[in-house]
Amino acid sequence: MNWGDGLLALLGICAFSLLWARKWELNAALLPLPVLGASVVWLWLFGMADQLALGGWLWFAGAAAALCLLLVGGHKGQSLPARLKAGGLDALHRAAVPGFVFFVGAALFFWILFALTQPMFIRWDEFTFWGTACKMTKEANQLHAVAPGNLSARAYLPGMMLVSYLFQFLGAGFAEWKTLAAYDILAAAVFAAFAAQEKKRWPFAVLTLAGAVLLPYLFTPAGDETVSTIHLTAMGDLSLGLVFGGVLCLYFRLPRSPKNLTLVGLSLLLLTLIKDMGMAYALIAAALIALDILIYPRLCLPSLGRAAAAGIGLGVPVAAAYLGWSRYVLAAADIEKNVVGNSEKSYGYGYMFTDGLKQFLGRGSEENAEKFNTVLGLMKNALVHTPLSLAGSALAVLAALAAVLGLCLVMAPAGQRRRPALFGLAGLGAFGAFVLFHLLLYVYSFSDREALILKDYERYIGTYLMGWMMASLGLLGLLAPEGRWPRLGQGAGILCSGAMALVFCLKGVPSAGFWNYPHENYAVRQEVAYRASLVNPELDWDDEVLLISQGDDATRWYYYSYELNAQLAHGFGGFGYAEEDDWAWETTFMTLVSPYQDEYNKEFYAYQSEYQYTAECSRDDLVAFLRDTGYGYILLDQSDKYVYYEFGPLFTEKVPIDRADAAYLYKVVDDGVEMRFEPVGEVRYVS
Repeated sequence: MNWGDGLLALLGICAFSLLWARKWELNAALLPLPVLGASVVWLWLFGMADQLALGGWLWFAGAAAALCLLLVGGHKGQSLPARLKAGGLDALHRAAVPGFVFFVGAALFFWILFALTQPMFIRWDEFTFWGTACKMTKEANQLHAVAPGNLSARAYLPGMMLVSYLFQFLGAGFAEWKTLAAYDILAAAVFAAFAAQEKKRWPFAVLTLAGAVLLPYLFTPAGDETVSTIHLTAMGDLSLGLVFGGVLCLYFRLPRSPKNLTLVGLSLLLLTLIKDMGMAYALIAAALIALDILIYPRLCLPSLGRAAAAGIGLGVPVAAAYLGWSRYVLAAADIEKNVVGNSEKSYGYGYMFTDGLKQFLGRGSEENAEKFNTVLGLMKNALVHTPLSLAGSALAVLAALAAVLGLCLVMAPAGQRRRPALFGLAGLGAFGAFVLFHLLLYVYSFSDREALILKDYERYIGTYLMGWMMASLGLLGLLAPEGRWPRLGQGAGILCSGAMALVFCLKGVPSAGFWNYPHENYAVRQEVAYRASLVNPELDWDDEVLLISQGDDATRWYYYSYELNAQLAHGFGGFGYAEEDDWAWETTFMTLVSPYQDEYNKEFYAYQSEYQYTAECSRDDLVAFLRDTGYGYILLDQSDKYVYYEFGPLFTEKVPIDRADAAYLYKVVDDGVEMRFEPVGEVRYVS
């Protein structure tokens, strides 16, 4: 089994971290997060130059050099064996701190566990972007914006794809479990920075790490019967929240110096590149850091200068990275990134903010006024009543945050009590701005149907609160043990970890998770993957394939879009009627049903009511649609009586009358008078 690529990447991260810890005399637990940030930025820059593979080879060459330098210690006058012994002992000494030991142990645990259990992608969003983009990046050695594949969301940021790429760069092919393991290794790097303690604090560090691991589970309002996707997801929301909190914890733990802010800056760039909201998170983190520098150790004119320099030094690269990616996707893929909207309307960010502000004043555009007021009421209600954590709604989480920051205020040393107070107030202000921004997104970017259900509200709002909570707990772990009552301060940290564990045990223990995920849930995935593997040898990336899969609710369509090495075409959605002619509209998937209403067909096609998502389509409709779109292939995945009787004459080979036992690939042949579907290859699947 191909395991070694990720282990070599892990070895390289450890080598860079320990060498950096030696050069700058830092706790090694603080380094894996900025090393991963630097690695992602490195690969990203090479990727935008269309030299991603070269960047990967140079990274591993640098990791080998770092390992050699790490193992050579002592003095120049000593013999090589003596220097190797001194270097090895020094590396072991630096590695033997709680956070770094946890990082290595957790990374090995996830890598080996997932190598044995072979988890797969299964959530829809993993196929619409997150998982598909990782696969495209690895297989093409290109950034997903320009790599061949079925992906419409090419403008989204590439940070998580590059984390995945790093951990399977040296391996053959793409493995989904390696992506999932890589993301958990990133989480372990965040936890290491969160709980970075010296050796003498092993017990406190272990309890702190336990609380960190449980924290993501607290932000999933799940019951005892659910299957958890925490630490088993390719989506970027969990990483976004964790890295946001981890960057702030890293700042709190690092000795105060300009060069150490470089490590924070590299981590902020990683945060920026995770997803579009990453820039907002990174700028919020930069602002919180600048405010902390302003007031600590004391508020004075030099502090103002240092805070301004830090804010600019951290914020400018963040903005440059986001704008640089926007320019890249515009040049490489001809996609305008700086707009919001949906299939019905689109707006520039400037219009969204100006009209949104006018809506608050009652002077906004009339076309958006009703939607704005409706969504505003829904957001107010959701903040109080919609559960997004095991503690309850956003209001309940804010109360828990107030309790943690209150402990910080009570336990902190006398000269540092302003830090938690200002951090809490500034974090609350940022949260308010964050909520208002999402209110505008719901109004101007989401469709009416999605906005009225506040689609993904828990993901968006809960992610920020999770990161803020992690940073607050990190500040408590820093200030309380050094405060007026050190032992009581450590007890406060232990109390918080214990409270999280208690809530988790009482309300949040899932029936299954990454450790025992039920593999029967992968049955459809595995079936589609096998069927696609049989037809892929007959296809090229330039081929456009129309999928017929009767009864599909889009699940199989998205799975095929991931598995096929061809362009999966949009399906026939139906006809709209104009005065002079008809026009066809497209959809991601289709279930074809009869448009006829005579008595014979009502009786014959009565079964069509079984399908939830349907498009009325006759044989002539399908022929007209294929001539209009120019699609070259038909992939018959699931058949039924309607396909058999209505479209059967178009096929030169008899098709199944019931559910297909194979993925049948046909080439569309049209001479302008007659259209027919001719079989390609000898593809058969035995159930």
